[in-house]
Amino acid sequence: MKAALLVEYGRPLEVEDVTPVTPEDDDVVVRMTASAYCYTDCLNQRGMRGLPRTLPTIVGHAAVGVVEHAGRGVTRVREGDHVLVPGTPECGVCFWCRKGRPDQCEHLLAPARPVAHRRDGTPVVTGIGTYAELITIRGTWAFPLDSTLPDTTLTLLGCGITTGVGAAFNVGQVQPGDTVAVVGCGHLGLWMVQGAKLAGAERIIAVEPLAWRTDVALQLGATDVVNPAHADPVEQVRSLTEGRGADVTLEASGPPEGIEQAFAMTRRAGTAVITGVSSQASSVTLPQTEVAIRGKRLVSCQMGQTHVMRDVPRYVEMLEDGRLDAAPIITGIHPLAEINEANEVAAGRNALTGVIVP
Repeated sequence: MKAALLVEYGRPLEVEDVTPVTPEDDDVVVRMTASAYCYTDCLNQRGMRGLPRTLPTIVGHAAVGVVEHAGRGVTRVREGDHVLVPGTPECGVCFWCRKGRPDQCEHLLAPARPVAHRRDGTPVVTGIGTYAELITIRGTWAFPLDSTLPDTTLTLLGCGITTGVGAAFNVGQVQPGDTVAVVGCGHLGLWMVQGAKLAGAERIIAVEPLAWRTDVALQLGATDVVNPAHADPVEQVRSLTEGRGADVTLEASGPPEGIEQAFAMTRRAGTAVITGVSSQASSVTLPQTEVAIRGKRLVSCQMGQTHVMRDVPRYVEMLEDGRLDAAPIITGIHPLAEINEANEVAAGRNALTGVIVP
């Protein structure tokens, strides 16, 4: 099979032929048909997320495809099934799954393992590794899909849709009439905008310095725009909310200052939902008084606290009937051989979501 290998941090990926390993009894082998290219993968390629991996590795964490092999220990899917391979597994039996938090499933941060070998015999390791023609994963990472939508759309369910819409529905619990601030309107923030709108938010404030992105945000449901390059974004949000701040703030900007601003622009007894990570070494500093006595909730958001088996069918229906719109968010489709072009435009903030196809 062909795979895009990360051989050295900070260097372009190398697309080459590798030999897959023999799958284990609890493994699924999926032939990839589409894989969303996430900005997270730009960070992974540069070694900024601190992933404990041996190189070479295969990055990528959201794909759609068809099951070519299901081990005898796999019960959720079978050969020939159309499946989603999302950024988070769901085993259903670990401590976190039993506690109702499958977004923290113990398989999520399991050690990377060999999935293929290069021509010289060097093992290629990965956790998911969707930038390849074949994906060998644990069966807990494959979920059946029932939809006639294009796979180039459905692959967005593996990361952007589940995280962004889930941030509004599951984590922020946006209520009808709420004012919501969305900090960062890249691919993730734009799904947050759509989620907030569907949850009934009366006002959605898009906080984003790039005008072309705020144009898309307004198209998808934002009611106001704040440019953090023009003035203090916290004060701008407060001025739009009678000095209070937003009921719910959904952060998708990445840097620590974006998280700090998101918390500051949330009203007393409001909720700030945090998704951004720019570097494993980054730290966030918050005023102690704001944390201790203002009644605010600061909630982390791994994949929108999604229950894949419960939530994804609902999101598929929303895509099919037009309540969720993927068209403005897919800004390029790239063959696997041109994956470095997808990386370049994503790293330059010139894209929302690129999609990799075999």
